[in-house]
Amino acid sequence: MNNLISDFIEKNAIDALETLLASSDSAEIAKSAPVVASQFGSGFDISSDENVKKLITSFKKNLTLLIQKTWVDHSDISLKEEILVKLEKYCASIEENKWADVFASFTKILDEVIYLMFGSMAKTPDFAEYALRIDPEFGIFWWYVKSLPATNDWSNEKNKAVMLIAMFFLANY
Repeated sequence: MNNLISDFIEKNAIDALETLLASSDSAEIAKSAPVVASQFGSGFDISSDENVKKLITSFKKNLTLLIQKTWVDHSDISLKEEILVKLEKYCASIEENKWADVFASFTKILDEVIYLMFGSMAKTPDFAEYALRIDPEFGIFWWYVKSLPATNDWSNEKNKAVMLIAMFFLANY
């Protein structure tokens, strides 16, 4: 995937993601996060609590709308409802600044939403390449999400930065 992704984004963004995921240094994390987020457009600014609050609000509204408006088979209607409940709980936790506590929930929500959007195709090994080819912006987002570990022992601030990057994309998708 990294070979293909380099056709869509610059090396500095790939390097920034590697630094973001590997570093525990606050300055490196703060420097890398905007470089990665720049792949999803301009305007990523988490320099103030007010900006973060606006980003979270936009993320929640857009993701809720995306979940509600996605057509699904009858068998997946209960999954939509479950995801909306998980999203509410997740947002309540981050509003209490419990970013490190909900990382696994966040990635699970993203996986489930993408499943709603693309069905079983989202679970195939070729999905990342498929996503890049049909919608490069979304494909870059999915590359980012799939680069994240399933669990971590990162600081609250690093978890916050990593999740805010994904939120930035979804808030503007």
